[in-house]
Amino acid sequence: MTYLVRDIEVLGHKVTVDDVIGHAAVYHDGSIGWDTLFEIKNLIWGREARAIEVYPAATDLVNSCACRHLWRLGPLDFCPNLLGPVDRDDSLHARYVRAWRETEG
Repeated sequence: MTYLVRDIEVLGHKVTVDDVIGHAAVYHDGSIGWDTLFEIKNLIWGREARAIEVYPAATDLVNSCACRHLWRLGPLDFCPNLLGPVDRDDSLHARYVRAWRETEG
């Protein structure tokens, strides 16, 4: 596998994309909003891709430039569904947890 980090311009913003780990660094002037980040995500990874931003603990903060970080989620990664609950009772994880809870009494 070739490890490729690419610097591109998307909607007037410099974006550094690492497709191997699914990370995009979006550089901005402090005025970027959610709608713009959403469209950048769509243009980089596609409309059906899910991505998150992580807000670290204060002790883990690295704030050396005006940059927002998007992390692409895989199809099996957990992500809250804001449109309503998804029936996950039949997932392997849910069945495994249920079985162990029953053995614990």
